[in-house]
Amino acid sequence: MQAFRQFLAAGHCSPVLRIGVRVLSTSDSASLKKNVASILDSLSLKPGATLVQNCGDSEIGKVVIQLAKERKLQTLSIIDDKPGSADTIEELKALGADIVVPESYTKTWYMKRLAGEMSPSAGLNFSDGYQATAVCKAVTSGGTFLTYGKELPKYVAYEGSARKPVEWSTFIKEKKMKVLKM
Repeated sequence: MQAFRQFLAAGHCSPVLRIGVRVLSTSDSASLKKNVASILDSLSLKPGATLVQNCGDSEIGKVVIQLAKERKLQTLSIIDDKPGSADTIEELKALGADIVVPESYTKTWYMKRLAGEMSPSAGLNFSDGYQATAVCKAVTSGGTFLTYGKELPKYVAYEGSARKPVEWSTFIKEKKMKVLKM
């Protein structure tokens, strides 16, 4: 397995997209890359801008990282909490990810501080769980939140000093966010 990873890392599979150990065919990788390019185009981000995404360790998340790096965008990627997260983080950084955090990190004040420092002007949602809330909370006021093929939860968990759930529509309106659905 190590030899196969070294083979991939050496770039011997140039006509295909490398996604972890899996390799997509040329047609699949071209289609996925085209879809992700379309998503990034719809955000109208300038080089140097930051975007936050969930499901960073998914196939689409990895392509987002690669294309964002090509476009000189910073990425903050959220991944599921699971065994082997440290290896996944290193794999994503090798693909070009700037910051990768597990979902549990998004529930701490550290995430709020990190989002404040990075100021993501756009968020990509590929999940219908808590990670959707984490992405939306991380996007700066006036930013863009794009959800791809998923329904948003009814509530944003524990927002504000009252620590009570807030409806998504209210939360989006208060942050003056532009919401796109694809």
